[in-house]
Amino acid sequence: MINKKICLFILILLLLSVLLCIYLTSGSCVVPKDDDIDKDSNTTQTYMENNFRLESKYISNNNWEYTVTGDLPNPCYKATVDTTVAESYPEQVTVTVTTTAPSGDEMCAQVIQEFSYEGTFSASDKAVIDFEVK
Repeated sequence: MINKKICLFILILLLLSVLLCIYLTSGSCVVPKDDDIDKDSNTTQTYMENNFRLESKYISNNNWEYTVTGDLPNPCYKATVDTTVAESYPEQVTVTVTTTAPSGDEMCAQVIQEFSYEGTFSASDKAVIDFEVK
């Protein structure tokens, strides 16, 4: 009687093992091959120009996030960031930082001013990015 129960238990375990192996090798829940993974996605690209740095990162679904950081000679200087996406494939994206000097009659403390700007733009993951400082 005990031998029959042990044999039945082993048979059920064996059957469950076979079913588990079939399920795992069916292809419905396997890890994708390296060829199917976009290796460039979610990587940060960094560009340097004068005293400014651009870090851009492809997020997903044609969305990019970017950060521009740098130093201005003093707090009276101003900087603006403009992003242009040319309609082509791959898209040509230009991120331009324009600095403006203060007027001559303005008094300003002579201390370096940190600058930071965050933005987003829409382009494919193959977009080519150019960084300019004017």
